[in-house]
This record gives sequence, C-alpha cells and structure tokens, in this order.
Amino acid sequence: MKPTRSALTKIGAAAAICVVAFVVASVPSLPRQPVFSDAMLAEAEPQPVQILESGSRQSAGPTEPAASRAIAPDIVAPPEISGLGLERIEARPPLGELGLAAPPKPVKPDDWEGTVLYRPVVTSSASFEAMGYTILVAGTEPIRADRSCEFEGVAWRCGERARLAFRYWLRGRAPLCQVFPPAERLPVAAVCRLGKQDVGAWLVANGWAYARPGGGYEKAEAVARKAKMGVFGPPD
Repeated sequence: MKPTRSALTKIGAAAAICVVAFVVASVPSLPRQPVFSDAMLAEAEPQPVQILESGSRQSAGPTEPAASRAIAPDIVAPPEISGLGLERIEARPPLGELGLAAPPKPVKPDDWEGTVLYRPVVTSSASFEAMGYTILVAGTEPIRADRSCEFEGVAWRCGERARLAFRYWLRGRAPLCQVFPPAERLPVAAVCRLGKQDVGAWLVANGWAYARPGGGYEKAEAVARKAKMGVFGPPD
C-alpha cells in the first residue's frame, strides 16, 4: 500500500507542474512600457545658456513675464505708478502758535551760598538749632512762648501756637543759611531759605513772627495783619 500511495503522489505533483507550465505558456506576452516617455526626456534636456557682457548667465530660451493675479479689481483699484514722479516739498506752517514748541527757559545761576543745616530743632517761632549752630532768622522777631493773644474777646496762647507752626513747617527739612564754617558757635542772625522760599518771609507773611524794623519784612507783616493771619487772627 505504501509504495502505491507514494507513486500516486509523485504522479499528481508532476501533473500539477505540467498544468501550470501550460497556463503560463498560453498567456500572451505584454509589451514592455518605458519608465520615461520621449516627451518627458525632451523636456528634461538642458537648455543652452547665453553669457551676457556683464558676466551674468541668462537662458537662451524665450521667457515670458509672470502675470500678476488681480485681487478683487472691482473693490481694490491698483494705483497708477507708471510715469508717476515724486517731489519733496516743504512742510506747511503750523495752524497756530499752540503747535510751536516754547523756547527753553534760561537757567539762571544760583548765587546763593551758605551751609545746609540738617535736622533743625525749633527753639522759638523765629529761631532753631542745627549742627551746633543757633540760628536767629534775620529780619524777624520771635513771639514769646508765653505770649497770649486776644481776638474778638477770646484769649488764646498764640506764642505756643506760633512756635508749633514753625516746628511743623521745618520738620524733616534742611534749610540753607548764610553761615560759613568755621564760625563761632554763638547765636547768629542769618538769612535762610528752603528751596526758593525765604524762611523769614514765610514766618512774617503767615503771622508767626514779627518783622524787625529795617529787616525788609514790614510789608509782609502789614499784609498778615490785614488778612488776620497767625497771631493776628482767631485761634485755630
């Protein structure tokens, strides 16, 4: 049985091989298609190059300008730039004086000389101590601390109020006074200022000190009396 089965298997395999060979032989052969056509090879051929006098290279073949694509010509009209000449003209004058820049203000030299006195301590309505100096504000007379003033029948302690007003105004500031080291550490009458403010003028004009005769603050005291400022007015 086994030799017979083996023989039959071999016969079947040989028959299958013959059938496959017959089928392949009966199919007509297809023409072989080229990968690139003749037209494609012609387009790929290099074009001759013309060398200009300037040394640049230019293709000898015809070149056409690239056409620009119009974008919404019925809405956006392109400007006419062919033959347009530009000319620079002078700027027009301003419509008014407000458009003109103001000339810079001349800076005046500061001819004020003196000593900056830090951490002043007020001792009266027209004097203070600082850095070892005892300064009496020139042109003024202080109001005594025990002075009592009367306004429309009401008495009040104007001396203490005047000293307190000067203390509040001078606190945390450093006046510039016309004292020059080395100087004797004695009470000295000096003209002082804070920035551009005359200390003596401020005291007299606000009614917290009297004007010394001939000191230059008589008009300021008259204004303070008329306006009822400081000790010449009501208690506050």
